[in-house]
Amino acid sequence: MFTGNTTTLVIAVLVTTLMTACGGGEIGSDEYIAPGYGSIATNRITGSGAINANYSWQGSANSAAIAKCGAGCATVLEFGSYMCGALARGNGPTFGWASHSRKSNAEGDALSACTTRGGVNCVVVLSACNDS
Repeated sequence: MFTGNTTTLVIAVLVTTLMTACGGGEIGSDEYIAPGYGSIATNRITGSGAINANYSWQGSANSAAIAKCGAGCATVLEFGSYMCGALARGNGPTFGWASHSRKSNAEGDALSACTTRGGVNCVVVLSACNDS
């Protein structure tokens, strides 16, 4: 029925059609990218704080931040995929926290939040971003 170059052409068309229908044939094009979750925990009495990023589940991120922060700490911020979180601390201790898609913006917003809450000499003490 088909001969030589015609057979090759038909096979090439079929392969191209199947690859297009199945996602283009790029290596890794159908890979699942897990969402990233982050968390900030603080203790307003002791002034301790902790941040975690790139957890596959929000509950794990929260638990890890609280464990790292220590006794009496609580989650104050959760941030999701491709987001950054930042924690600023002033005298008192007064905290400010924020999230944003850009780390520098999260840090700036955390400083502003710290000052708004009455913090003096606020500085960014922690920041991190989710890779996915």
